[in-house]
Amino acid sequence: MAAISTQPLSADYFVKTHQFTKTVHRDQYPSIDPASPKLSQKGKTVIVTGASQGIGKAIALAFAKADADRIVIASRSAEKLEETKQELLRINPNADVLVVPTDTTSEDSVNHLEETVKFEFGIPDVLINGAGLWSSIETIRETNPKEWWADFEVNVKGSYLMSRAFLRLVGLDREATIINVGSIGMLWTRPAGTSYQISKLALSRLSEAISSAYPKVSSISYHPGMTITDMANRHPETLHFCEDTVELPAGTAVYLASPQAQFLSGRYMSANWDVDELEARKDEVIEKNLLRIDLKGEFGSDLFK
Repeated sequence: MAAISTQPLSADYFVKTHQFTKTVHRDQYPSIDPASPKLSQKGKTVIVTGASQGIGKAIALAFAKADADRIVIASRSAEKLEETKQELLRINPNADVLVVPTDTTSEDSVNHLEETVKFEFGIPDVLINGAGLWSSIETIRETNPKEWWADFEVNVKGSYLMSRAFLRLVGLDREATIINVGSIGMLWTRPAGTSYQISKLALSRLSEAISSAYPKVSSISYHPGMTITDMANRHPETLHFCEDTVELPAGTAVYLASPQAQFLSGRYMSANWDVDELEARKDEVIEKNLLRIDLKGEFGSDLFK
């Protein structure tokens, strides 16, 4: 199937059409600098999936810069995880880094991670569901069902299994944070690549469900921007837009794990948005119930009286 040309669109097309704050960013800035004392993760235990490469790895490195005491890094590649561990320790030699090779789509594998974390570190504070997949690009009639469903296995089932394990470790009485690396793609209705769009929409709904069921858990889904990663390179039609640095979503993840971001629990945000301006709209966001997935229209029996 021939790729649809996107060249006529500007490189910041999706940033501007998706803009919620006057100021937008495509790189790290002071308010999301993980080394900022305001964002310190001192004393926390953080779990990051997809930590062997790309955005997941950048997030793990950012939490090391934020002085997290204990960092659990998970992905399928043990070799790449060891490389990530060495980078983490170069940034923060005092961090206790635990490598747990994990297939997040496997219940047994995630259960093993849960037991390992419990034995080594006890109760965690932050979970970053950074493992993601975008494999299917065809229109629905042309898709391979196994390939189409694979995106759901990683993006939805994997995040569900990890969130389930994390919630069992945390219990009901402690404050904690779950951050799901979502995508602006969930807001698109396009003829191709539907498995990625729909699975990321489901992931955002998972964030809302967790927030609703566990009031002490801050559960947030966020768009990480558009960065040049292995995933982007597999979809060259997106590269024209990929001008965000990996430090942007990494620093944003640390910000979202901080107390000042708790008002976003059960909601969606974008790494491109300015967090100071977003905080300035906190009351509006809460009062108008913004940044949630909803169905447009007027509903209710009173309309027909």
